[in-house]
Amino acid sequence: MKAAIYNGVKKIDFVELPMPQCDDNGIVVKNICASICGSDVTAYNYGGEAVMIYPGFEFGHEMVSRVVKVGKNVEGIKEGDRVFPVPQFAKNDYTRAATIGGFSEYVEIPQCKLNQSVYIVPDEIEDELASIIEPFTVGANAAMRLNIEAGKKAIVFGAGAIGLTAAVTLKYKGCDVVVVDMLEDRLKVAETLGMMTCNLATEDFAAKCTQLLGGAYGFAGPAIDCDYYIDAAGKQSVLDSFIGFGKGMAKISLVGVPHQPLQFNAIPLIYTGMQIIGPAGADDEVIRTVIEILASHKFPMQNIITHTFSQDQLVEALEQASKTQEAMKVVIKYE
Repeated sequence: MKAAIYNGVKKIDFVELPMPQCDDNGIVVKNICASICGSDVTAYNYGGEAVMIYPGFEFGHEMVSRVVKVGKNVEGIKEGDRVFPVPQFAKNDYTRAATIGGFSEYVEIPQCKLNQSVYIVPDEIEDELASIIEPFTVGANAAMRLNIEAGKKAIVFGAGAIGLTAAVTLKYKGCDVVVVDMLEDRLKVAETLGMMTCNLATEDFAAKCTQLLGGAYGFAGPAIDCDYYIDAAGKQSVLDSFIGFGKGMAKISLVGVPHQPLQFNAIPLIYTGMQIIGPAGADDEVIRTVIEILASHKFPMQNIITHTFSQDQLVEALEQASKTQEAMKVVIKYE
């Protein structure tokens, strides 16, 4: 089978490897589609150590696959099933979460357990959409860690794939959502998903969000009437905006990875009950919610898929995904 091996900056090698085999407790899957993660782009352009992508390993981890072999002890899974392999558990090795073989033709999933190692993908979800289940769980998890209540108001900073999937989750749970970014094309995608928007390149953040969501009072005076914030940009300015314009008891979930340590004044949090949350990894409830949202077709999630390529075009696809002002989710198709 053909496999894509990560061997350092700008170096992806295609090699022929033996067809994977499984024992009685595992399965073998054939990849249908895989999407390119921001960590893949980072490893390709700058090196993978910071994102646990090391030279010599099969590349890729966001995929939908078809089961082609099933060990006799595996329950609830049969040949022909479409599945979403969960990166943290697909290889029973958390350090392999980013290198499980999403850009290879076939993948072995040892010690396979349904609804842990893999989830069945329902027929209602098309192949390309199924390939974004994994990044969707990242955004959904950031939102759901806020303990969402219907009727609340939210602001999401960053209109990339993670920010938009977080926004969709908030909207699905009954919130009014404003998406904030500086790229008009991305904000137009947010609008197709039913979001209100604020363009930081042309609009005043506090004034626009107060206009859309209403005003309130915070530690320093006038605030935005917003209950939930999500930072999918990883910027100091986002945390500054939350603390500067957040009302009492507002919460922010930090999912964007900052390039520098964030700094903040803790006094407003102490006196107003504002909270900063690190979302950690997605659990079973989050994964099931993402599958439910995609299967519902309530949101045109295909709008975040901007480019598709074949496996042979992986390098070209990575180059395209690196152009963040043009690309959002880039998908590799095998079938």
